[in-house]
Amino acid sequence: MVRLGDVRTFPDVKPDKAQVLKIAEEAMEVYSAWEDLQRYCVFDAFELRNLEEKLLDECADLIQATCNLIAAIDDIEDFTGFMEACEERNRERGRL
Repeated sequence: MVRLGDVRTFPDVKPDKAQVLKIAEEAMEVYSAWEDLQRYCVFDAFELRNLEEKLLDECADLIQATCNLIAAIDDIEDFTGFMEACEERNRERGRL
């Protein structure tokens, strides 16, 4: 299990195209950081850790952007039920 902690969302976010595009942009940055990690994983342990931290930083940005969109939809503050439903779907698909 991965614990995220509370995510403070940005004020005045809107569930608009710009916010959705921000999520797509951040997802591409996660992919790019992952590619860098795969490409350069033959470097020393220090460089490997830097690339892992870059990937994790990009994942955090993606989570932030996604949570901003969630918060913009009718001011949702508790997403637990949706995550539980997602877990159940994954369990049914044999992923958990």
